[in-house]
Amino acid sequence: MEHRRRVPRRNAGWFGVCHIEGETDPEWRDCLVADISILGLGISLHHFWPSELVGRHISVEAPSVGDSINVRLEGVIRNADRTAGGVIRVGIEFDGLSESELAVADLLHTLIKSDLETPAPVVAEESPDYAISRPVA
Repeated sequence: MEHRRRVPRRNAGWFGVCHIEGETDPEWRDCLVADISILGLGISLHHFWPSELVGRHISVEAPSVGDSINVRLEGVIRNADRTAGGVIRVGIEFDGLSESELAVADLLHTLIKSDLETPAPVVAEESPDYAISRPVA
């Protein structure tokens, strides 16, 4: 089956944290924001039941550099599949974007497009010992 994207995606490579609506554990979990577009993002995370994620609301926070700028992205999980390495690949669609939110998403997409100095981390899907962790500051 051929998958066509409605809009182009850009590699992100951000380590962050996410919270899935309805989880029994109120803690935020580590995740890797793999790519982003003006309509959504793709992340990787650890979860036991990917089939139970579809349709749920998720919040994703990218780590801030200081106190001035924090990035929190929210949307609905549209697909979730286990990769060969056991990590869950999740597709998130931003829901109900206002014009100003759409402008911010477009700005993030543009900034990532122009930031070619640091390549996104490579995730080896065949590696079963893959762990998502945040860099120690």
